[in-house]
Amino acid sequence: MPQKQAVSDLLLEQYSLGELSPDQERMVRAELERNESARQRLAAIAQSNREILSDYPPERIVPAIKERFLKASGKAARPRRAPALAWALPAAAMVVLVLSLFVIQEKVVSSETRLKGLSTHLNLFRKTPAGGAEELRSGAAARRADVLQISYTAGEAKYGVILSVDGRGGITWHVPAGYQGGSRAAPALDMQGQVVLPSAYELDDAPGFERFFLVYSAAPFEVGDVERAARALAARSAAAEREMLGLPRGLGQYSLLVKK
Repeated sequence: MPQKQAVSDLLLEQYSLGELSPDQERMVRAELERNESARQRLAAIAQSNREILSDYPPERIVPAIKERFLKASGKAARPRRAPALAWALPAAAMVVLVLSLFVIQEKVVSSETRLKGLSTHLNLFRKTPAGGAEELRSGAAARRADVLQISYTAGEAKYGVILSVDGRGGITWHVPAGYQGGSRAAPALDMQGQVVLPSAYELDDAPGFERFFLVYSAAPFEVGDVERAARALAARSAAAEREMLGLPRGLGQYSLLVKK
């Protein structure tokens, strides 16, 4: 009967990219020291990554993936409160993404971004006039009719919600989409790296800013608790631009600000 592998190929791939937690990294390193088969598998993964990089150069593939995410959202203008088309990835691009996700990260992501990738956080992307995508840092300028896409990385969090507050005091719920109040459990987060939300949306004419929040926890929590905190903050426009949500103990938060 074949011996069960103590370390999976996925863990070895993540180990090679520095994507494991400290405890997981120590476990894999110990297995590599005592297990020749694990060392051979790690070497095979490295060779496969080199071959994929040769076949799918990141400098060509990454812009193409971003462009295809955004093209689907640019076919028609939609009201912001009714999300625009999802940035669907065509089947051909999906094949490339599945084959080369890890090595693309290894090639193009900076050390700062890699460290950030281990934590719970949001990313924002904006459709560019040329049909591509650009990432927006916190504090970046935006304007009415910009088409934005949100992604999140769960890190160690298991449950979470995503919302935005604008300069007019409006609140938009992105996860769970269309939430309108009441009792509801926060949805489970996808913990498999960076996750792009299925819908993009168009910024409206609310003045001043748009503030995006990811509220998260390792344990289940009520969306209503976050809603009350969001309404309290949104009611104070100046505070909403710079202060964090007043959340119950046990909930973490991450925010990104877009100025308008």
